[in-house]
Amino acid sequence: MPGAFATGLGLVDRFCARVSGAALLGVAGLLLADVVGRSLGRPVFGAQDMAEMAMVVVIFGAVPLLEQRGGQIQVDLLRPFMSRRIEAGIGRLSHALAATLWFTLAWTLWQSAKLSSMLSLSTNILGLPKAPFQYLLAAFVMIAGLGAVLRTIRAQRAEHV
Repeated sequence: MPGAFATGLGLVDRFCARVSGAALLGVAGLLLADVVGRSLGRPVFGAQDMAEMAMVVVIFGAVPLLEQRGGQIQVDLLRPFMSRRIEAGIGRLSHALAATLWFTLAWTLWQSAKLSSMLSLSTNILGLPKAPFQYLLAAFVMIAGLGAVLRTIRAQRAEHV
């Protein structure tokens, strides 16, 4: 079952990355149109709102893939002085801590989205509702949390092999 879960999570991670990439292409096209429009005296109305919301999707959409590939920054200054057992324990602890942080951030984003929905918060220029974007971010971060849990399990199994 963990193999099927890992495969499914990998597919979801890649889908999130594609959403992120599509948003990035959209931002590039929007900004190009806005710059050309400004030079012609016809800027794209609401380009700043759209670009800000899309950039949030770009950044958080890549988080699950980053987690799956282990792309976080690691400082290993003390690695040469540690035994393999201590190093493995610290690795498991860091994966578990990452999962805890991702799940906490997902919960916070979800609560923020509920509040935004209740208060009908929206962007300044276009009035885009903020809650759907916050729910999407919470989903991206929750997927990253599941990836961190999977990495913790893999690290635990690798130590026992």
